[in-house]
Amino acid sequence: MRRRRIALIAAGVVLFAGVIAALRSTGIGEPVTATSTSAPPPTSLAPYAAEGVLVPTAGPLPESPRGLTVTSGPRRLQLRWSGDAPGYEVRWGDGRSRLITEPVTQIDGLEDERMYEVQVSAVDGFGQRSAPAKATGTPHASPDRDYALEDRFDQPDAPDPRRWRLASRGNCARATPGRDDDGRRLVLGNNCAAAPATLRSRTPFVLRDADELGRFVVDTDAPGGDGELMLDLVPGPVSLVSGDALPPDSVRLRVATGAGATSVQVVVPAGTPTSVVRPLPALETGISHRWELVLRRDGVRVLFDGDVVATSPAVPAWREATALVSVAGPTGQRAAVDLIAFDAAAATAPPWVPGPQVEVLVAVEAPAAAASTPLPGVTGGQLRMALLHTDASPEAPRFSVSVAGVVVPLRAAMDGAPWRAGVAYPVVADLPAEALRVGPSGKLAVTLLTGLRVQATHVDLELSGSSTGTPGPAPAPPHADEPELARVNGTVLDASGRTVPEGAAVQRGRMVFDLALEGRPGVALAGLAGFSVRVDDDRVAVVPTAAGGPGIAGKYRFALNTGGLSPGPHMIEVRLFGTSAETRPTSAYIPFFVGR
Repeated sequence: MRRRRIALIAAGVVLFAGVIAALRSTGIGEPVTATSTSAPPPTSLAPYAAEGVLVPTAGPLPESPRGLTVTSGPRRLQLRWSGDAPGYEVRWGDGRSRLITEPVTQIDGLEDERMYEVQVSAVDGFGQRSAPAKATGTPHASPDRDYALEDRFDQPDAPDPRRWRLASRGNCARATPGRDDDGRRLVLGNNCAAAPATLRSRTPFVLRDADELGRFVVDTDAPGGDGELMLDLVPGPVSLVSGDALPPDSVRLRVATGAGATSVQVVVPAGTPTSVVRPLPALETGISHRWELVLRRDGVRVLFDGDVVATSPAVPAWREATALVSVAGPTGQRAAVDLIAFDAAAATAPPWVPGPQVEVLVAVEAPAAAASTPLPGVTGGQLRMALLHTDASPEAPRFSVSVAGVVVPLRAAMDGAPWRAGVAYPVVADLPAEALRVGPSGKLAVTLLTGLRVQATHVDLELSGSSTGTPGPAPAPPHADEPELARVNGTVLDASGRTVPEGAAVQRGRMVFDLALEGRPGVALAGLAGFSVRVDDDRVAVVPTAAGGPGIAGKYRFALNTGGLSPGPHMIEVRLFGTSAETRPTSAYIPFFVGR
């Protein structure tokens, strides 16, 4: 069924929009605005129907969820059940609860070896609840190996800067400790579509002298919907890898989701094919799995929750590599990481020396030396950058940087790295102590000397020596998603219940309006108190949705009287209200036309 395009507004800010047709004195097409008021939004609503308007009403209580199962994991429980309700309420522990629209969810931040009772109730479109389905589960710590590196990201300042560096394009990513339902794990947030957020291990991945050379292990709920998860092993000092342009001798595990399917590939620069041992179904959003990239003398194996799902004959030609974990997807997508581990030869990260922020400018000539202050205790540093360019030359030109009046050559992070327009080119510079001076702003000013159009998409500075006296980055505040109300989809139908094509007119008399309130897979929703429906700013209906507790989602059909409407364009506004005063109301606008 073809749906009208909708504009959704929250607290006066447009969150997302299709084509907006606004009814104003000057006609159609002006921007829709919402005016916030000082009065708090209502958290309960009284039913209302204007004359000639038929509104939906509640029916019997929904049926209880069927076949509730609980799967235990480290500090988590995974719940699955069957049912056709528009929403579900999940309860556990000491009064904790969650409102969702999918018959699957994962509860995190639990205590291992403690038994939890879980309850799942079906919730209809009016907030009525079924009798709960009940079960118990006990999280168990996994019997893991004696890893060379193991990080479960359960510390309040995760990620530990001594172990990890975050790399992204500009300010496109965040890495923060989770809290509440995401407690005791790392949350990677993505603010730019298709721009990966990359965690770089400061500890090298070193191969063993054995048939199994090493194993790269990640527990995560990535890649999520329409996303990618990448585990890269790169033999060189890189901080991120741009797209599919892998540096020479690199090995990548790429997991991608989209169109209801999941693909798994082992990617190497030489293009060695991947053999799929077991196809994977569409992954459930928000559910953690274990991915393992196993390097052997006879090739590569990919394990999914302990089972081999893909193989490749690729064999690494190096002994030591930089390990990267990257996630990418639509803007606003987030991923939680429960574990990153190396089952490999023992290795240690270099001492971490907190350093200043780095500011990069591009110029043809080195700037005049400015007043600066040396970083105390520093004996040198390595500057890592990724350069995005439009140059069509077959080979990379020579670059250099000017830092505090000292000119230092830049070199490719590894021999043979591809120089390709639109692909970030990884480079490094070894900075002497006399170049490591900060200006009055406390930043290290770096000038990239070139006449090409180049942008430094990522900059990272690794210092050697003793403490500089510069404080390290402040721990990022814990991540917590603000609960959102359901999303609105509206469809205009004629009096016989047939969909009116977009742009076509409905006949005067009566029309039908179908409303669907829906959630996103893996996303908990705010409680819904109800919603109002207006036509041309006139209130025509109010539907409460919290009869037995907060509503979640649902489908509703209205019959509207159009006999009093003039021919031409009109607008339906659906405004949602939460059961908490902290939840911002949201409005969606659906345009329609009345014929002559």
